[in-house]
Amino acid sequence: MQLRSLATLNFRNLRTPRVEFSEGVVAIVGANGAGKSNLLSAGYLACNANQASGTLAELVTLGQEEAYVAADVEHAEGVSRIEIGIAVGASGGRKNVTLDGQSARTTDVARVVSAVLVTPQDSALVSGSPSGRRAFLDSLLSRLSARYAVVLREYQRVLEQRNALLRTDPRASSLAAWTERFVALGSEVDALRTRVMLRLCPLAADVYRDVAAGAASFDVTLRRNWDAGALADAVEASRHEEAARATTVVGPHRDDLELLLAGRSLKAFGSRGEARTAALALKVAEYRLLSERHGEPPVLLVDDFSAELDEARRAYLVELISTTPQALVTGTEPPPRFDRLLRVAAGDVMEAVAERA
Repeated sequence: MQLRSLATLNFRNLRTPRVEFSEGVVAIVGANGAGKSNLLSAGYLACNANQASGTLAELVTLGQEEAYVAADVEHAEGVSRIEIGIAVGASGGRKNVTLDGQSARTTDVARVVSAVLVTPQDSALVSGSPSGRRAFLDSLLSRLSARYAVVLREYQRVLEQRNALLRTDPRASSLAAWTERFVALGSEVDALRTRVMLRLCPLAADVYRDVAAGAASFDVTLRRNWDAGALADAVEASRHEEAARATTVVGPHRDDLELLLAGRSLKAFGSRGEARTAALALKVAEYRLLSERHGEPPVLLVDDFSAELDEARRAYLVELISTTPQALVTGTEPPPRFDRLLRVAAGDVMEAVAERA
């Protein structure tokens, strides 16, 4: 899978209307704040029809109300063109997606192309809140399974409706129907998450072992906020707490990923280096699962390549990016090996000449 070209308008600070990319390792260098990360954010948005983080409004150039990103992506079945329009209003941002000229959803794009972004901020997967880890899992599963994306979206809608009833009219006769639907959807979300964990955990453990040779075992488990058993029983058992708190207190919306090294919590006891290695292991596991899903590697985006990387992680990333069909790698300096060099300054992207590594 290869990102052939990327066109942008009013996307953060980017000013070059169109950038062409080649296969292999494309090094993108420039000073901090030049726009390197913004270029990768645009590529991620185009390849996934979803932003990597933050809100849609944050992607639009300050003072503008609309932005546009388009990409031509080569994959096993040909070349697809993805176009994303973003509009910002008083109620936030909204996007319009087209795939090969036809109106599309995120799930339609996920069937043909995908990209994985590796950044220094990934360590928040270990140190951050459960919501960040759930978002990681939901993003991955939504690209692996169109069914999951549909079920999760409906689950979140039903959860909002059920919570609204608990706040305003907890004795409403309609609550039973909303609860039944919530349990059915929540049980399916849980089953699909459980299934992907059977693949994610061993892949992440393998990467951690490769990066930190001789390290203790790394385990990733899905931690539910209800006891083992049916979700329906857990909801029934929580009725009094729901009434007191006026919200749904059990369900997949409160799940977490538990990250353990030698059986101990990485968040509580892990070092910064161990946390970064664990985060890298999760992102590489994501990359491998999407490779299996598409039958070819997704586009690999690596932001701020050398930031706070020790020798082992840097060596692992160098090997990874050098063996993938295409990797876009940013930094103040290029990686040790690259096939093409681009330079970014104040949002302008230019071809650069340098001795090839």
